[in-house]
Amino acid sequence: MQSKVLVGPSGDRLIVHTGAEESSGALFRFELFTRTSTPPPADHVHGQQEERVEVLAGTLHCRLAGRVRVLSVGAALTIPPGMPHAVWKGDEGETRTIGEFRPALGTQRMFEAWFAEGGV
Repeated sequence: MQSKVLVGPSGDRLIVHTGAEESSGALFRFELFTRTSTPPPADHVHGQQEERVEVLAGTLHCRLAGRVRVLSVGAALTIPPGMPHAVWKGDEGETRTIGEFRPALGTQRMFEAWFAEGGV
């Protein structure tokens, strides 16, 4: 399957490497190129999903159970189901990350809708 590429109005890009449909719902894996810095969002919880992020370029801010970490190139973080967390880009310049959600559930549709609505 050819990768699906979504582009937001700010130039941020999402490349779907493994979609929910092709993995029978087991995995949503994507690459995200983000130019837009954002303030820290509120924590949220994925009750049934594991989330993994890996930084390929730039930096990414993560808050896990109230503790903020800044991830740089080569760093990866796995967030287990039920762990309060937030992930955001807080620095200037472009950040490139790999993201994974297991199982996929509705996360791919959420990202696609977010890009379609100009959320990035």
